[in-house]
Amino acid sequence: MNKALDSRQRFLEIDGVVNFRDLGGYVTSQGQTLRWQRIYRAGQLDRPTMKGIDCLKALNIATVVDLRFGEETQRYVTDWRAFPNAKRLEWQQFYAPESAPGDPASDIKMSWREALETGDAQMVREAMRVNYPAKLYSHQGIYKAMLNSLLEDKSPLVFHCAAGKDRTGVAAAIILGLLGVSRQDIINDYLLTQQETEKLFERYRAGGATGQQDHNDFQQQLASYPQSLVAPVFEADPNYIRTLLEYVDTHYQGFGRYAEQILDFGAEDVAKLKATLLED
Repeated sequence: MNKALDSRQRFLEIDGVVNFRDLGGYVTSQGQTLRWQRIYRAGQLDRPTMKGIDCLKALNIATVVDLRFGEETQRYVTDWRAFPNAKRLEWQQFYAPESAPGDPASDIKMSWREALETGDAQMVREAMRVNYPAKLYSHQGIYKAMLNSLLEDKSPLVFHCAAGKDRTGVAAAIILGLLGVSRQDIINDYLLTQQETEKLFERYRAGGATGQQDHNDFQQQLASYPQSLVAPVFEADPNYIRTLLEYVDTHYQGFGRYAEQILDFGAEDVAKLKATLLED
């Protein structure tokens, strides 16, 4: 059987796509199971091969949620041949700066790109870590649209960013948290990404992640820094996701209240989400 079509396969082998995974199979505190072949998470979808396109088309994905920033979306354009009839939800469609309260838990207000300039690998790691809660606000519009889409359409959905690690990791945590999946399973799902990011880092160390001239600019920029300095950018550090979960627990006592207060996604919506996505 083609692994990309295996109904119980966590990692799907989609040629030309990094970190494509089925979110199904996780068990909630009530003993229900998240349906397989309903929600997928992935890295960017700009370079599937023809074999990869065929595999993606066979999944019948109806909605593509792009968590990348507008510049990334324009530079690394999703190959829509793989999703010929899919609805497109993109970060820039829903971003409203005036509605984002920021991240009051963070004392470090620099991005990891800015942290690279310090030459301090620990500063890069810390910038990565403390910016995880910030994504709850910078991406609140697209996360809300993603949840609403899951309610409105029972067809398969995929959400993704560049590597399928950070913005995608937060999105996965929100979904799993709202459904009642345990904290440890949320962490474990995040850590699965390390298997894929190690591949990305190997390609980086070999001289670039793509080998294609029009995609090399970002890799060339990273290549100007020592490997030890950029390693925290590629890693799925458990402290990154733990920081997110601790922040949500401290400030909202769980994802339910976060969704209600920030995403306008209340208890009735969560109940409908569970009814749609879970099975006994």
